Amino acid sequence: MDLIGPATVVSVAYIDPGNFGANIAAGSTYGLSLLWVVWLSGLLAIMYQYISGVLGLESGAGLLDHLKMRLKPLWPLYVPALFAVALATDLAEFVGLIIAFELLLGLPVYLAAFLGSIDVVLLLILGDRGKAYFAAIGVLASVVGLSFLVELVLVKPDLLSVAYHSLVPALGGGAALYAASIIGATVMPHALLLHSHIVGGLDRRTHRVQTLYNLGIASGVNAAMQVVAAYALYGRSVEISSVPKVLEPLYGPFAGLAFSIALLSSGLASSAVSVQAGTLILERALGRDVARYKARLFFRLINIIPTAAVLAAGVNPLELLVYTQVVLSMVLPMVLLPLVAFAKPYISKKLAVVAYAAGAFVILIDLLTLV
Repeated sequence: MDLIGPATVVSVAYIDPGNFGANIAAGSTYGLSLLWVVWLSGLLAIMYQYISGVLGLESGAGLLDHLKMRLKPLWPLYVPALFAVALATDLAEFVGLIIAFELLLGLPVYLAAFLGSIDVVLLLILGDRGKAYFAAIGVLASVVGLSFLVELVLVKPDLLSVAYHSLVPALGGGAALYAASIIGATVMPHALLLHSHIVGGLDRRTHRVQTLYNLGIASGVNAAMQVVAAYALYGRSVEISSVPKVLEPLYGPFAGLAFSIALLSSGLASSAVSVQAGTLILERALGRDVARYKARLFFRLINIIPTAAVLAAGVNPLELLVYTQVVLSMVLPMVLLPLVAFAKPYISKKLAVVAYAAGAFVILIDLLTLV
């Protein structure tokens, strides 16, 4: 059975710079205490992505089309929320690319911001040649995974401690914000939207296996990010751009280089997913076709000046990444609950109940974040 398919594309969203930010912030602040959130979020992502694909396969229409057709009175409220999702995901990728170019090339912010829009140029050059683009994206995603495998080997984590915190929930004071950022970075609204639109042509068994395989690997990479942060950065006041400087004296120069390369690969790879989802959102909002590079350019032009200005002013990029993922977590219930309702005729009652209960958990974490 071919394990590469729509779920491969979608899984790239789960290793984007927003995941870097959420997991590094959580690991450096709370150690391994929130590792259970990573694994739980990964399981929820697998479940909801499977449901999203089933909706597309069985109904012949994507989630955005269902929202627009079946929730017409609420559609005007969905449009700004979906635009916020597209902007937040683009912002996280843009920040990741800026920092990666700063780290690898030693560039000032304004030049790194200029190079940070390289994904727009790639989309313009490749146009609609999706196979070439996604082949490149697959390579970049593999680089991210291999880089964190190297980091894990270097930090030599205590496996018993990792297992304990993977299974035993803990949510101390102030941790809800970081838990929400992990959920938003993992169960991503735009990835759920996209999967239902690109899954056509598969049978349900293939879709299920591809989803389990690809998102299972992505969940493991996320866990590796937090484990590395917990062992290398816990108790330190860090910015994402300072991570290589911390890693190198502890684990050697290759550790810092691997992190920087992973961040660059992550930003470039995840652009593939967000630009497809952003294009779908623009097309449904405007009622006409939109070229992928135009969609990316639209959202990037909105983000480029305020992002570069904020970073130049000295705002901690790690905090910026965390809050973009919290925004995604806040919007998430607006996508999850209709998804389950629309897919209910095509899934088992038990799965629907579990999916609704998981949606209630996400809402609870969001509420705790606001308290």
